[in-house]
Amino acid sequence: MNAPATVALKPYQLAALLVLFMTAFAAPLTTAFNIGAIITEFGASRVEAGFVMTAEGLSVAASALIASRLITRYYLKTLLFGGLICVAAGSGLTLLATDVPMMVGCRILAGIGIGTVVSTVMATAARTPKPEMTFGWVNGCAGAFISVLGLTVPFAILRGGLDGAYALYLALSLFGMLLLLLIPNSKTPVHAAPASRSEDKPLSKFSASAGWIALFGLGIFFFGQAGIAAFIERIGASIDVSLSTVGTIFFFGGLLTIVGPIGAGIVGSRFGATKPLVLIGSLFCLTVLVIALGGDKMSFYLSVPLLMILPAILLPSFLGGLAVVDPTGRLAGAQPAFATMGGALGPVAAGAVADVGGFGTLGWFVFVMLIIGLTLMAAATLKADGIRTRPLHPAE
Repeated sequence: MNAPATVALKPYQLAALLVLFMTAFAAPLTTAFNIGAIITEFGASRVEAGFVMTAEGLSVAASALIASRLITRYYLKTLLFGGLICVAAGSGLTLLATDVPMMVGCRILAGIGIGTVVSTVMATAARTPKPEMTFGWVNGCAGAFISVLGLTVPFAILRGGLDGAYALYLALSLFGMLLLLLIPNSKTPVHAAPASRSEDKPLSKFSASAGWIALFGLGIFFFGQAGIAAFIERIGASIDVSLSTVGTIFFFGGLLTIVGPIGAGIVGSRFGATKPLVLIGSLFCLTVLVIALGGDKMSFYLSVPLLMILPAILLPSFLGGLAVVDPTGRLAGAQPAFATMGGALGPVAAGAVADVGGFGTLGWFVFVMLIIGLTLMAAATLKADGIRTRPLHPAE
């Protein structure tokens, strides 16, 4: 018999887990500010600054993929503590970096920790009784945190430059270690049965294939998303939008990102996973084109918050679908690997495209990547919707 998929978390334990997640993930949430600070600090090109983010992102992706395979072997606190140690060490060493190559090494170390923490938290979220709701809280908390970082990180950069930003990330990771005291030390079973179904059978090869195809598509989606997001500050600067104004836009966009994912979590699986993918994905594609091609401040002010909120609304239903396809949480745990791998490659590719053809060309490039990614993501959402509508058979 397979073990139950659910993991019981008390409200304060879930809150501690979510805050810990944010303390580790602070630097990737503010990539646009970090790129601008790297360019200013070292006189780096957009491609060089993007490469730092790419190295960090690839490290996050690799460690998240490895951690997703370790969640059945090690306890929750062990993985989280090891990850936070790497995040703190990487951020601390970043303060000593004197050039771009040295900073790359520091961010690779931090990325190992970030990936471990993120994968472990996402796998745990997939095993809760209502994964869509939990993923909604994850993305809603990210929105709240982005709002806070949208005000604090620009202030830290204006006061202390690159060191100001990464000193803040170091302090956050140290605070995350204190939260470990509030988190239960659970362990994922090797095989788990879905909480919402009475069937007791392991993940089929077809379901696994659909899940991995969708995750590959998610990576392409975030490749495009990160490509445009990494240069939001630069796009704003090209139309005379100041750094502090971009930070304010991030603040208000983050506030919207609190409500949107939680609302998506409340809606849950009522509309399945494929319909939200098509609707929200289409709106996101149009938003990218408006940002890249708009050329005026008003369209920039209105579109940037949508760039933040739409992926956050999309993820709860998509990840809830993955939890249906694979109730052990391993596919959901691997999700950060693909998302961050795409996000890691996106900035450096976008920098090259923008250098050659400008931000308009970048917009169309990202549009094509998003369409490809969304199409592949449908492999899992269609499979999940099929499982949800399949008649249940009483367990013997």
